[in-house]
Amino acid sequence: MTISSQSLGIAVILLLGYWGGRLAKKFNFPMVVGYVLAGLVLSPSLFNIIPESLNNELEIIKILGLGIIALLIGSELQVKKLKILGKDIMWITLVQVAGSFIVVFIGIYFILGLPISTALMLGAMSTATAPASPLAVIREYKAKGPFTSTLLGVVAVDDAICIIFFGIISAIVGVILEGGALSINSLAAPAIELAGSIGLGAVVGFILYFFLTAVKDRHHKVLIIVSIALLNSGLANMFHLSPLLVNMVTGCVVANVYSKPEEIGFVEDIEILVYVCFFVLAGASLHIDVLIANWSWAVVYIICRSIGKVGGAFLGARLSGAPKVVQKYLGFAMFSKAGVTIGLIMLVQSRFPEIAVAITAVELAAITVFELFGPLGTRFALISSGETSLVAKQEV
Repeated sequence: MTISSQSLGIAVILLLGYWGGRLAKKFNFPMVVGYVLAGLVLSPSLFNIIPESLNNELEIIKILGLGIIALLIGSELQVKKLKILGKDIMWITLVQVAGSFIVVFIGIYFILGLPISTALMLGAMSTATAPASPLAVIREYKAKGPFTSTLLGVVAVDDAICIIFFGIISAIVGVILEGGALSINSLAAPAIELAGSIGLGAVVGFILYFFLTAVKDRHHKVLIIVSIALLNSGLANMFHLSPLLVNMVTGCVVANVYSKPEEIGFVEDIEILVYVCFFVLAGASLHIDVLIANWSWAVVYIICRSIGKVGGAFLGARLSGAPKVVQKYLGFAMFSKAGVTIGLIMLVQSRFPEIAVAITAVELAAITVFELFGPLGTRFALISSGETSLVAKQEV
């Protein structure tokens, strides 16, 4: 049975997603894994209950989910924390980005023998880490401490670094495919996107600060926070900026100028609704057929990216002098891959159609695997760090 009605579709998504999360918890898995698996069951890859057309119609739910997630991550980036962890965060982010790129490039170019342009783009896209799954697992397991703060900081900074790095590699690939030389304009584009995203996020952050100060009722504040998340996402898309970065900066500004930044967490009143819909729809977007059709390329890419993330995070943490627990486990929390990557795929399809088919196939296959197993890596890392609460394991 294929559903075309939005109301019926949302009802099925919420109910099946909820019970999928409960079932996952029974097996000691993060609930987000259950949500994603429920979406996979509903997807065109299996029973086609939620067709691609309905999934696209419900895009606003995914936009809201990413916006709220980014706001929450930004709200954790307080200056007093960054003063302590800032060096660790920057070293880990830069080295794991470099590690992912280098290892994936070697695997794609030297092992699979694909063209250098394809290897460069896949290497650049491998650096992206989706913030949604790590944050969901952190909140489910009530994780708190230096390891968790470092993880949130790295995930936030990773998005900014990825945008810049992808822009530079895109300019190089453009030269390879089209001939000519690198231009100032092609290299300036990612810098403009970064600066614009930070500027817009900062302005809206002060607006949100004003509203939170003026409004006293908790429920009214939830309404305002949700509105700001959508406002940021809408403006970012209008001006070709990064919705994730804009919302992260907004959350960061509030965290550092408002006396009660924890109020952004008031969205927990509705987060179960948003999270279930967001991750079930993410699961419904996965492509098992693409994974099967491109399994050999996907296996090499997935293994190389995993090595790059874990090895890069370890080396970066080691160079910065981060605690041993960060060195050993942080990379395992950074496997998830979805939101930013989807945007990058769209950019590749519009700019480099000659290599887009191979890149899209590999990335979609990798997203399918990492969205299912990424939360398990985060759970392993958080539990190993000793910063989780028993509440998540005890609740049924």
